[in-house]
Amino acid sequence: MIEVTDPTHPLFGRCFSVLSVSHPPQRPGHVVVAYRGSLRLRIPVLATDRTPDNAVRSRTKFNRDTLLELLALLKECPALCADHPEPSGTISPMS
Repeated sequence: MIEVTDPTHPLFGRCFSVLSVSHPPQRPGHVVVAYRGSLRLRIPVLATDRTPDNAVRSRTKFNRDTLLELLALLKECPALCADHPEPSGTISPMS
């Protein structure tokens, strides 16, 4: 069994039966796992509990540049973050 331990991976926290593991020279490799019976998935070794101890793991999809982009977007669109947005249409006759 192998567990997906990278929190940014879509299958994070799931465990799978291992069918094969590749270890190409100078590259991290991948694991082929059984998924729902007859399907096979290829998962990077770095996203699993088989990651070497010295490997660097990402804990988030955010980095400095993406956070700065997000902050710039929020400054451009203050209406999106309003505490009390204006109504967007007419009042329903049912209310």
